[in-house]
Amino acid sequence: MKTRIEKVVNILMEERPLFKEELNADEMVQELCDLFQKNLPIEEFNSMDDQELKKHCSAIMVTEAVAGTLNELTPEQLAIFDEMIKRK
Repeated sequence: MKTRIEKVVNILMEERPLFKEELNADEMVQELCDLFQKNLPIEEFNSMDDQELKKHCSAIMVTEAVAGTLNELTPEQLAIFDEMIKRK
């Protein structure tokens, strides 16, 4: 499991600069391994093709990267962000 996830994380880190800026690859591998182990039977993980695994990993990594970005905002920037979200 870990080897497959490491390969996918490395590919995604190369494809998306935001991931390189905001995420630690080793921490993401560990977090993804933990998430998959807790929430998905190993048989399902093993039968998942690489594209599907990449899609799931990418979605989780986007969430982590955006959450990290929001944590870096000043209170003023966060207020602007909140206001923009309310409008949509």
